[in-house]
Amino acid sequence: MPTASEFLTAGDLPGFAAAHGWRYDETAAPPASVGLWEQVAAGTVRDRIAGEGWEAGLITGGSRSASNVEQRGGWTVTTTVNVSTPERSLRVGYLAITLPRRVPNMVLDARSNDRGPFSSLIRRPAAGQHLSLEGDFDTRFRLYVPTGYERDALYVFTPDLMALLIDETGDLDVELRDDRLIVYKPGGFDLTDPTVWERFERIRATVGAKTWNRTDLYADERAAPELQYDAAGTVDAGGARLRGRMPRALWLGVGIGVVVLAGAVTIVVVVLTNVLSAFSR
Repeated sequence: MPTASEFLTAGDLPGFAAAHGWRYDETAAPPASVGLWEQVAAGTVRDRIAGEGWEAGLITGGSRSASNVEQRGGWTVTTTVNVSTPERSLRVGYLAITLPRRVPNMVLDARSNDRGPFSSLIRRPAAGQHLSLEGDFDTRFRLYVPTGYERDALYVFTPDLMALLIDETGDLDVELRDDRLIVYKPGGFDLTDPTVWERFERIRATVGAKTWNRTDLYADERAAPELQYDAAGTVDAGGARLRGRMPRALWLGVGIGVVVLAGAVTIVVVVLTNVLSAFSR
C-alpha cells in the first residue's frame, strides 16, 4: 500500500486522507456557515479533508442551495435560497480549527496579500469596525471587531498570540467565527504539497493552541446570564457577526424574489402550504 507521502505525490487526496484516518469529501459547505444565506453565499468547499478538531480545503464559486421548513400555525413555510456563481470567481484555501467556545466574529486582514488597494477577504467587513492594536501588529494586519466588542478583542489577542500570528500566519487572513479559528489563503493551498501539511500542523500547534487557551473561558457579558457559561458559549447577536459588505463574487447581482443575471444569480423562493386537515383527506 502506498505511503501517505506517495498518495500526495500521485495527487490522490482521498488516499492521503484515508492513510491518516481522516475524512475526505469532494464537496462540502464552508465552515461556520449559519443560516440559509451564509450556507449558499460563502462558496463551495472542494477537496475537504477533516481530522479531529480541524478541516482544510478549497473554497470556490459554484451552485449551492439550502432550504428551511417551519411550521407557522396551520401553514408549512418552506424557504429555499439558491446562489450560483462562476467556479473561478472565488478561490481561497482554508484551514479551520475548532475552538472550545463561541466567540465574537473578528477578522485579521493580512496586508501582505492585498490586491493593490483591495482586500482579499471573502467577506469584507463594513467600515467603522477597525481596531488598532499595539506594536508592529498593525503593519501586518487590519483587525476588524464588532462595535462594542473592543475589550473582548483585547482579551483574546494578547501580545503572545499576536506574535504567533505574525510568525506563523503573517501572509494569511485569519477569522474567528462562532467556535472556529479559520485561516485563509487567497488562491488556495496546494494540498498535494507535503510542506503545506507541515505548516498546517505547525499552525494548529501554535496559533491554534494559543487561541484555544485564550477562548476557553471566554464569556460574552451581553448574552443572557443563563447562557453566558453554557457548554458551547453564547455570543449576543450584535457580536456574532461583523457588519459586512456583499461578498465580492456576488456584488454584481443579487435579487430577492427576482432572477438577476450579472455574473451571479440569486433566487429566493418561499412556498406556503396549507396543512389544514381538510386538505389532508
